Amino acid sequence: MNFKIYLSQKGKKTGLLILFAAAAIVILIMVVSIGYLFVPAFHNFTQQLFFGKGEGQRGEVSRAVKYTCAMHPFVIADRPSACPICGMTLVAQENPAPQKDIACAVHAPGAVTLTQQQRAMANVAVVKVALREFSAETVAPGKVAWDERRLSRVSSRIQGRVERLHVNFTGSRVRAGQPLMDIYSPDLVSAQREYLLAIEGSERAKESPLPESRSMMEGLRDASAMRLKGWGMSDRQIADLERSRQPKRVVTIHAPVAGIVTERLVTAGQYVNEGAALFSIGSLSTLWVFAELYENDLGRAEASSAALVTTEAYPGKVFQGKVTFVDPVINPETRTLKVRIDLDNRLGLLKPEMFVKVRLKGRKIKELAIPEGAVIFSGECSMVWVESPPGVYLPRNITVGRKGDGYYEVISGLSGGESVAASGGFLIDAESQLKALQSTVPGEGKQR
Repeated sequence: MNFKIYLSQKGKKTGLLILFAAAAIVILIMVVSIGYLFVPAFHNFTQQLFFGKGEGQRGEVSRAVKYTCAMHPFVIADRPSACPICGMTLVAQENPAPQKDIACAVHAPGAVTLTQQQRAMANVAVVKVALREFSAETVAPGKVAWDERRLSRVSSRIQGRVERLHVNFTGSRVRAGQPLMDIYSPDLVSAQREYLLAIEGSERAKESPLPESRSMMEGLRDASAMRLKGWGMSDRQIADLERSRQPKRVVTIHAPVAGIVTERLVTAGQYVNEGAALFSIGSLSTLWVFAELYENDLGRAEASSAALVTTEAYPGKVFQGKVTFVDPVINPETRTLKVRIDLDNRLGLLKPEMFVKVRLKGRKIKELAIPEGAVIFSGECSMVWVESPPGVYLPRNITVGRKGDGYYEVISGLSGGESVAASGGFLIDAESQLKALQSTVPGEGKQR
């Protein structure tokens, strides 16, 4: 009887223990779930505990994301912003930078051995990695604009009515002194009559014995002539008026400079007031190019530095200019700095609002560098073929920096004195890939 009571009591204790254990497991699961969802530190802890990565690693991935423009893929930024060309919002690239390490870690090509005859046939040239002096280059998108110093505005100096337009559409090419329009002004007709009267008075005063009278009439004549000049009549027109002694009903307004009519602001029959804008004329002999530089390129933008401008409209043609102005303020929307370049355009090939590509020549630097042809780019990776010993070429991934004068700056992966293939690297790479392919074919290696 006592034994049965003991078993009954023991069964109750076991059941209670199982119940308490189940309740504890449920509470633990709830705590973990709530902490994972609502507490970032706890979420990071669980990531490190179970998956081996946390907030720091996710931050590295996010920092490596690059942003580009869908319409202009060569525009790349480190942070979300607007495209400096079209204003579209930059979007994240599909392949972020961390993939570079993964791609470069894929099986690299093996060593390649070439005989002297093979090196000569493949045109393989070897150079030493050494300190070299070169000018760093920066490539940026740009746009052609009018030279503001060569823009002229033709305004009416008198009140009157436009009788005739000699230039009647925007885009007309005009010469300096070419007639633009005829204007009728009653005030100007009266001023011409006053000038003719002053001329007659000064001629009669020449016969006067009083010098004061002669001086007074000559002063009236000169004052009338200055009034006509102030209202837009040229010296030639005043001389014609003095010769003909007949006031002109209309006066012709001429172009002050040569160029292109960028705006026509009047029509025939229109009444205009004094100071009203009539035409705008711009010269195409020199133009401005505005380039947009990102913050990491600001150290390479200097006034008076050389600039090379290219455009898809004229493939292979390079326009040489000079940086004349660097904007002191960064655009807060695009996070770019505007640089102005002066270009000689006497041939008239470039047009305002054209898109161009600008290559800026920076200051001279002396860094460890290799020729441009030695670097082979494959996706996000860059590699070279290192010769060691002579005739044997080994692939090596490197990191390159600034580029200029046909050289790449070496940031990591090479040391001074090492020999790399400056030319023929693609043929060496092809030979290596061929050997790797043959080694994967069954029986191919034995036949060779």
